[in-house]
Amino acid sequence: MTEPNTSDIDQAIRERILARVQERNRKLIVRLEAVAIDLNHSRHLAALGGLDRFEHEIDAMRSFLRIA
Repeated sequence: MTEPNTSDIDQAIRERILARVQERNRKLIVRLEAVAIDLNHSRHLAALGGLDRFEHEIDAMRSFLRIA
């Protein structure tokens, strides 16, 4: 039985990590657009809610990118 090529495995893992980062990024952009709309309509508390845990998501993206 042949061993899988480790560089192929590493590349597959890297691609999976980057796909997850891109998905998180898309979701954050959608949330940020909603925050902008809330601010334009003077819904400041709604905007605050939209920003909740935003930093956590960005930190998670940074962590994923560091290991990619």
